[in-house]
Amino acid sequence: MAAAGQKSLQQGPGGLSLTRLLRFLSSEYRIIFTLVFLLNLIGAIIFLWLWFLRGHPNHSTCGLALALNLAVSIVIREEHIVNGLYYAFTAFPRTSPLWLRRRMGKIYHLGGLHSGCGVAATFWLIMLSIEKTDSFSSTERRDGARWAHIIVIYMLDCLLISMLVMAYPGVRARIHNAFEVVHRLAGWSSLALWWCLTGLDAKINTPAGHSTAVTVFTSANVWLVFISTCCVISTWLNCRKVAVESERLSSHALRMYFDYANPQPGTTIRLSSRPLLEWHAFATVNNPKENGFSVVISNAGDWTKSVVNNPPRQVWVRRTPTCGVLRIAPMFNSIVLVATGSGIAPCLPVILAQQTRITLFWSTRDPLETYGPNIASIILGMGENAHIHNTSTMGRPNTLPTVLDLYKKTESEAVVVISNPKLTIDLVLDLEALGVPAFGPIWDS
Repeated sequence: MAAAGQKSLQQGPGGLSLTRLLRFLSSEYRIIFTLVFLLNLIGAIIFLWLWFLRGHPNHSTCGLALALNLAVSIVIREEHIVNGLYYAFTAFPRTSPLWLRRRMGKIYHLGGLHSGCGVAATFWLIMLSIEKTDSFSSTERRDGARWAHIIVIYMLDCLLISMLVMAYPGVRARIHNAFEVVHRLAGWSSLALWWCLTGLDAKINTPAGHSTAVTVFTSANVWLVFISTCCVISTWLNCRKVAVESERLSSHALRMYFDYANPQPGTTIRLSSRPLLEWHAFATVNNPKENGFSVVISNAGDWTKSVVNNPPRQVWVRRTPTCGVLRIAPMFNSIVLVATGSGIAPCLPVILAQQTRITLFWSTRDPLETYGPNIASIILGMGENAHIHNTSTMGRPNTLPTVLDLYKKTESEAVVVISNPKLTIDLVLDLEALGVPAFGPIWDS
C-alpha cells in the first residue's frame, strides 16, 4: 500500500531517474512484444539452420508461421476476445495479494501481442518471399498458378511493410489520419490476398491426381485465415447507424446520448461518420440506475471539432462496448483517480458504480461552465473525496506531489490516470518509479 510508495520516496533524483528509465524499458507492453519477437526469432534461426544443413527449406514452415502470427494479431483485436480477457484478468478477488492484482491490472497492455505478432508476420513473409523466389527461379514449371503465387507474395510484402512503417510510433503520431486509412485498407487487402495465397499454395502443392480441395481443408493455414476473417466480419456485422441525442455542454464539449445498451463501467465504444475510413473511441458514461449511456466529446481534433460544432442526429457505432483501463478499478479496495479535462468522462461511471472507494483529482478549465451542471453534480456529490483544480483561476497544478499526497493520505492501493498521452505516460512512470501501483492508457497500436 502507501508504505511501499513512502519507502520508495527516499530515493535520490539519480536513483529515481534510473528506476523510471528501467520501468519504461520493461513495461508489460514491451515485455510481451519482446517475448513474441524472441520466440519468432528462435523459430527463424532454426528454420534457416535446417535450410543450411539440408540444402533446401521446409516448404510449410514460413507459411504456417506467417499464418499463426497474422491470426493472433487479428484475433487479439476482436471486441469479444478483448472483453473475455479483461473479465478473466480482473476476476481476481480483492483479497488476492496486491502484487498479483497489480500485475493482472496491466491487461490493457495486450496490444503488445498485436504489434509483436504483426512485426513477426512481416519478417516471416519476407523469408517466405526469399524462399519462394528461390524456388520459382529454379523451376522450369512456371505456370499461371506459380506466377500468381509469387505476385501475391510480393503484393503482401508491400502491404505489410507499409502497415509496419505507418504504425511506427513517430510516424503514426505525426500523420495519424493517414495511418488509420493505410492500416484499414491495407489490412483488408492483405486478408483477401492471404486467402488467395492459401488457395494458390494448395494448388501448387497438390500432387497430380489428387483433390486440391482436400489439400486446402487439411491445411492449418486455411483454418487460421478463416478464424481471422470471422473476427473481422463479426466487427462489421456489429456496426449500425443509430439515432443519437446531443447536449451542447459548452463551445468545447458535447454530450451524446444512446439508448441501445447499458455498458459496464470502464468500457468504450467507437463512433464514426465515415465507417470505412476512421473510428474514434470514447468512454461510455452510464448511471447504474438509468437505461442507456452517453459519451462526452471535447474539441480535441478535426473530427471532434466538427461534431461539437455540428451535433449529428445519427452516427455510426460499433455496438459492443469494449473494456478499457478503468475496467480494472473494482480489483482494488481504494484508488486515486487522476483526470484532466474531458478525461473525467470515463471516470464518471466508475464513480457512480461505487464498487470501490475513490479519491478524485480533476484538473480542468472552468469545470461547471465547460461540462455543465449534471457532470458537476456527480463530482460535487463525492464531497471531500473530490479535489477539483480549476486551471483558469489556479494555474497549472503540480500534479505528481499532489497525487502522491492523496495516495498516502487515503492509503489507496493504486492510482489510475486518465489524461492526454504525455501527462498520462509521464505520471504513470513517475509513480511506478516511486513504487506506487499506477495505471493509464498507453495508446498502443
